[in-house]
Parts: sequence; structure tokens; C-alpha cells
Amino acid sequence: MIKILFIRSEKAFLPEIDAYIKYFNRTDEFRAFDSAELPSDYRVDDFDVVWEFKGIGGIDRKDKILVHEYASLSTGSLPKLKNIIKTFVNEKPSLRIFLNEHVKEGYPFRDNVDFCMRDMGVDESFLGFRDAKKEYEFVYVGPVSKSREIDKLLKKFARPGHWKICLIGNVDDEIYQEYKKDRDIIFTGKVPYSEVPKLASKGVYGINYIPVRYPYFLQTSTKLLEYLALGLKIITTAYLWVNEFEQANRCSFYKLDYNNIYFDFEEIERFEYVSNFLPEIHLWNNIIDRSEIKTKLLKIHKGI
Repeated sequence: MIKILFIRSEKAFLPEIDAYIKYFNRTDEFRAFDSAELPSDYRVDDFDVVWEFKGIGGIDRKDKILVHEYASLSTGSLPKLKNIIKTFVNEKPSLRIFLNEHVKEGYPFRDNVDFCMRDMGVDESFLGFRDAKKEYEFVYVGPVSKSREIDKLLKKFARPGHWKICLIGNVDDEIYQEYKKDRDIIFTGKVPYSEVPKLASKGVYGINYIPVRYPYFLQTSTKLLEYLALGLKIITTAYLWVNEFEQANRCSFYKLDYNNIYFDFEEIERFEYVSNFLPEIHLWNNIIDRSEIKTKLLKIHKGI
């Protein structure tokens, strides 16, 4: 039995860890563990594979199969320089995993380490709420923060008599204090991931408000996949990844101009939304299967 240790930092959300653990624990060859669920005195020596979602540094063990996952590009100041630094500083692993081709290109590794592409997926629980009763018009899932510039969007809802929006996720206190008395703006705060499908399904339109700046415009929007799995109509800022996804999946989303947010409620209602999204294809189990991660791990283990 090959034992995998997933290293989860305190700040990381990473729903993919839960998906991986569920996936590997269904197999005969693997058993997977979340470091956050283990006693604080757990021993790395007890595991065969150590799986990290990479920042800078980490575990350096020549006697272990090291998996380095790059689920996103660097953010903050000088993000492209940070990407380059990671390629020089981080230990050479047994296998690398990248979110998509854009993320892979952002990390200019020049070695012969094998890799997989593993995109974001949808949890099966999202498929059970497609016929939910609607309680508000709009829903937004994700951090409600000024760094994400959500305050620009909320200004459009801060007038009495307009439609309701429910925001599911951590809220900057400054934003909460400004809008907490507005009855059309509902803050749930941080909730367990298992509650997200039920709450989000009560909306008609799912808002995918992504800053059109590096690296956000290159990365998969998990919330957009989840909105589609719930059968919501999509309102989104226009950017590279979402345009590629819309074309590949034969969908039609209502686009917001990120530089000049104009929220015309009547126009949004009239828009002809199209979704040919097939949620089963995007379920985590199928996403991980197609990545060939399991096959490559077995090959690496056999080689050792």
C-alpha cells in the first residue's frame, strides 16, 4: 500500500486535497492523508509520497517520492519574478502537476521532471441542488475583499429596491461595516464547503468577478464551474481564461467591463444565456482520472 501525505498549510483552502484523498482512498494501491487532520507529531517517515502545493521551499527528502503541485501562479508584487525564483529554489521533485497550460508556461523549468495537467473540478454535491427554490437574484462565492475589488460591484447593489445579492466567503471588515445594514446585500461569512452548494443554488445568477490582471485572468475559475453545475446563469468579467472556456464549451455568458462596471439589471434579465456545460465531465473523479496522475505515481513507485 502506497501512503500519500498531502501537506496543507493553515491558510490554504485547496478543495482539491479533499478530492484527491477521496479519489486515492477508493483505489486498492493508495491510502491518502491530510496533514491538517493528523496529530501534530506525525512523522514524514511514515509515508511514501509527500505532496506539496508549492510556494517557496518545503520538504527535501531524497528517500521519498516528492510531488510538487503548481495550482496557481504567484501573486502580489513581482509575481513573474517569484515564479522564476521558485524554479531555482525549490527541490527537484519526482513529479510536477500544473493547473493548466498557462500555469505551466509561467514556471520556466528546464529539467526532465515528468508532469501532469490537472484542472479544477466540481464536487458531486453540486449536482443535487439544480432545482432549489430561489431566494435572491445574485450569488457570489469567494473572498469578499478590496484586493479582489468586490467593493466596486457592491456599490451597484447599495440602492434600496434593487435585486438581492448573497456573498458566500470571508468578508473584509471594512466592507462588512459599510454594507451590513443594506437588506439587499447578504453576507454569510465563511461557511463549511459542504454548505456552499445549498446556499449558492438559491441564486438565479452566479457572479464570476475576477480582476483582469496577472495571474487571475489565466487561471481556472472554480466558482464558475460550480455555478454551471448548479444550473445558474453566468455573469462574469471578460478575460482570457473565461473567453477560452466559453468558446470550448459552447456557452454564452453576460460580460461585465472590468474597467467600467455598469450593472444594467434589465439588460441582464433579457440576455440569452446558453450553457452546454456537461458537469459529469468536470467531476473531480473524472478530472483526476484524465490527468494520469495515478498511472505516473505507480510507474515512479515501481521504478524505485
